[in-house]
Amino acid sequence: MEAVRVGLVGCGVIGQIHADGLRLLVEDGEVVAVAAADPSEKACKAALHNCAFRYTTSDPHAVIADPEVEAVLVATPTHSHGELVRAALEAGKALLCEKPLAPTWREVQELVGVVAASGLTAQVGFHQRFHPIIQRLQDSVTSGELGRPMAYSLREDQFWPTGDVVPGHSSWRSQRASAGGGALLEHSIHAADILCFLFGRPVRVFARRRSMFGYDVEDVAALTIEHEGGVVGTLLTIFNGVEGREMRRLEVFFEHGDVETTSDFIVGAPEDSYMVQRPAQPEERLDQVSLRDAHFGRHGLRRRDFLFYTYLADRSWVHAVRQGRRATPGFDDALMAHALVEAAYRSARDGTAADVAEVLGQTG
Repeated sequence: MEAVRVGLVGCGVIGQIHADGLRLLVEDGEVVAVAAADPSEKACKAALHNCAFRYTTSDPHAVIADPEVEAVLVATPTHSHGELVRAALEAGKALLCEKPLAPTWREVQELVGVVAASGLTAQVGFHQRFHPIIQRLQDSVTSGELGRPMAYSLREDQFWPTGDVVPGHSSWRSQRASAGGGALLEHSIHAADILCFLFGRPVRVFARRRSMFGYDVEDVAALTIEHEGGVVGTLLTIFNGVEGREMRRLEVFFEHGDVETTSDFIVGAPEDSYMVQRPAQPEERLDQVSLRDAHFGRHGLRRRDFLFYTYLADRSWVHAVRQGRRATPGFDDALMAHALVEAAYRSARDGTAADVAEVLGQTG
């Protein structure tokens, strides 16, 4: 097995989390950590603490151009993704780009197009697809064990990721020019991907949003979503002032039962739960350790010492790069999640439901 030579571009919080996963992949013999780049020397040192890169630099293009680097992991602020993704593709490098892909719908469509035309292996950082709770829920949807899915309710919240709320935190996410959107785009693009993953293509969205903290991006968004197969559901997303809080609660109603889940973004989080109700039967609460072990076993994992599901996502990407195949979730998956979010923004702006098909057919 030949190790994939990886360069990390962006050493902020999410970049440091990826660096920790790359360290494990180095230990697994799957990765050579060549270089990491960030304009902040402090951030570079933090990434280097998590993973022994051969060198660090302030210049992301130096990492992309390095002939020793064959795959680039982009973990920079959203507004910079387009330039760096294009540079990686022009250099013929496989890539993984963090979410969201870009601040605007037009840019998202353009990036998806250039990635598709390149034929290179490219993945998007929707690491929550690799969560055992989400995977088990998808098994319930596809197997029909509880009948057909009818409807869902998803609520997720997070502390405001900005320096005004969390001292020392970067503040670009509270600026529309940098982030493109607030709680819905920056945080709940994960939720949009999960909903498309579980229930298929969205066809219509009605939405409302608010900006309680006074930024020019939303910290509250409420959506009603209709999917192609008839499933309907609601999504409520929040950025608030409860520092450290980050949780997702998803309830799915089936013809012959319902599933209630709570999940966090950390492996083994105490909030994690999975409860099933069936007719004339007591509720069943799945043991989380057994659920994780079964999930990790399916992935052929022996280690259990990783903290974030980004490790699973990065490992899947590395395998795809080594095998020269399509990575999942890919940029086409991200296109559908972004289309859902864009439809919600248009609905909130216009005060009417928005058709996702119209969004997909437009660049405005």
